[in-house]
Amino acid sequence: MKLRRLVSLIASAALLLTCFSAAGAEGETAEKVYRTYMTSDSPVLSAHDSVETSVEKPLLYCSTFLFRAVPDDDGMGYHYIGDIASELPIKVDDYTWQIKLNPEAHWYNGDPINADTMIYSYQMLLDPILANKMADFLSDYNITIVNAKDYSLQGTSNTISWDEVGIKKIDDYTLEIHTVDANTEADVCAHFTNRATGPVYEPLYEAGMNEDRTSTTYGTSLDNWMSCGPYYLDTWTYDSIQIYKKNDTYWHSDLFHYDTVEVRIIPEMNARVELWEQGLLDDFTPDANTIETYIDDPRTVEYPSLTVFHIDVNCKNPDNPLCTSINYRKALYHAMNREVIAHDLFGYQEPSGTYVNGMAGLLSESGLTYRESEYGKAVTALVESWGPYGYNPELAREYLAKAYEECGVSDDTVVTLTMAFDESDTAWKATAEYLMEEFPVIFEGKLQIKIVTYAGMSTTDYKKTTDTWDLSPNDWSRGAARTYPYTCFYYYLSSYASHPNNFFDADFEEQYAVADSVKSDYTKMLEETAKLEEIYLEKVINIPMVQEINYQLFSDRLVLPVQTYIPGIGWGTMFGDIAE
Repeated sequence: MKLRRLVSLIASAALLLTCFSAAGAEGETAEKVYRTYMTSDSPVLSAHDSVETSVEKPLLYCSTFLFRAVPDDDGMGYHYIGDIASELPIKVDDYTWQIKLNPEAHWYNGDPINADTMIYSYQMLLDPILANKMADFLSDYNITIVNAKDYSLQGTSNTISWDEVGIKKIDDYTLEIHTVDANTEADVCAHFTNRATGPVYEPLYEAGMNEDRTSTTYGTSLDNWMSCGPYYLDTWTYDSIQIYKKNDTYWHSDLFHYDTVEVRIIPEMNARVELWEQGLLDDFTPDANTIETYIDDPRTVEYPSLTVFHIDVNCKNPDNPLCTSINYRKALYHAMNREVIAHDLFGYQEPSGTYVNGMAGLLSESGLTYRESEYGKAVTALVESWGPYGYNPELAREYLAKAYEECGVSDDTVVTLTMAFDESDTAWKATAEYLMEEFPVIFEGKLQIKIVTYAGMSTTDYKKTTDTWDLSPNDWSRGAARTYPYTCFYYYLSSYASHPNNFFDADFEEQYAVADSVKSDYTKMLEETAKLEEIYLEKVINIPMVQEINYQLFSDRLVLPVQTYIPGIGWGTMFGDIAE
């Protein structure tokens, strides 16, 4: 893994007044305040129905899970501990695991967290009437729980009862999980650390439920949400700041060292730069427009990501006569000069004509990543045979000509494609403007780009508002891919309730099932993943563009608990300390 040790201010005086303050009286211990930020606020504090990653930070700090990943003492790795669980899961047989719960686990108000708490939380997450967007993160993320997915997707049919789901209460402090496949202890632990699997506080969840039980207001404000983690959420000023205070009654409080965590909401990069330069942030992530300033800063670290930035292609735009054609999708794929886009527009990123990220497979038993395997290399070679990272303007024109013929579009027709993206995303804005210039040249005037921006909503939510988009940038990633590379394609299956695109292919879905069926044989799984990626490229499920490389800076006062970036726990900043 390659590593290097590497606006104006927000016009709110209140934001600046929340900065770290030293102790007043002589001999008084200075309060340890970790100062960080998010680029957008959490829409809700319950992870049941929010696909937004912004909810992850408050839940990691202020909620808890059956298990928690913590850094090793030597700072070179991590291990799992029981959190709500009192110990690691107990294997009963290949398909059954028992989880003993910690009798000390409790809500911030003192109410106990027990088996009934977890059963209620999981039943609500999977509830077929609530139809929560994150239900898949419990039913089949790292492990596949018996009947969980079918239960959650049945709607009002009532063909599968809750009693048939493989989540059982054995006694007040014991759960039993029944799985479809054989899994490892690490699989089970990883499954029950993702943000969707934390508990919900039943009295408030029920109090917020509407009459027909299709939604709840739980977590939409501090008044209808309950903390239960190493910190409690003390202040939530929406779109401004979240403040977490240490919860000394948390049963593993000795693992956490900050007294206060301040999370500013800072959408504008200029404001982040200003706060960083003034020493008011303890970490900072530059973007494409600012990385040049910090690339040689000794505080800068770089590390790979699970994310391959891509573009979803709408196959249902009534205004686009080509939208159903795979030849059209291939034309778009080959028209992308990924080297220019990654290096010049995204800033020190890696171009990618393939979708399986460079970290996929890193946490497998062998540690062999898919991209470094013979199968992954063969797919990369296939892409390079077309041109650098798949870029080939001549092929793009050939495929567009086929699409015009296939769709009965006259040769003199100009098709204008709508590229829609979040207005705050400067890298994609630069990319869209670049494609506005490139497409008319590559396609001899036949394809043009029109830009549409949106704000205050996710890409997934924007697509619910209209069908008249053609290209939509996205960056979905899946943690399970670190162990099982094929799972990075999970979101593009029709069975995923919150799928970010609307193009589905039977061959692709069948091959995904094949890869899933052989995941216990890692070599065979890599081979089947390559076949899956080849179908992905042949059908252009979406357009891969850029392999993300993360750059981050940390303040000198922040003491990290790890010596290197560790996949699965990152820099472990929530376990860090402050040294003045």
